[in-house]
Amino acid sequence: MGEYGPASALVEGLIERAGSLTLDDAADLYRARASHLLIHGVAADRRAALQAEQAAALAGLTGAFERARHDAVTAWRQALPETHGPWLIVGQAIGNAAGALVVNNLIDHKAFQQLFSPWSQAMGTFVPVGPGVRSRQQIRR
Repeated sequence: MGEYGPASALVEGLIERAGSLTLDDAADLYRARASHLLIHGVAADRRAALQAEQAAALAGLTGAFERARHDAVTAWRQALPETHGPWLIVGQAIGNAAGALVVNNLIDHKAFQQLFSPWSQAMGTFVPVGPGVRSRQQIRR
């Protein structure tokens, strides 16, 4: 098991991506997170976050859970240019997504989606799809 539990590879990919977000990416993530909160409500967000924290504690993954959240947000903040913006909401979306990956198999689908959806809506998924996948895999060989 890696530094972030069974999902270390996914968390590391998210951290790497968070560290390379552009201001346009951050704006997309802000809109996705704000829309998600407006549609589903703050209470649903709190319930999902609490479920994730409790699942991490029960599985002995509290350290990995907190580290993933912290490291993802730190990577993003360090790459952020010195400009003003809605960074708290963007940081919450990044931290929620990283934490959700750590406990993805321990929480219900609804809670996972509540925490991870803004990231996937704005940034996409980690699963490569389409005809280019085979080409990229052949190039790497």
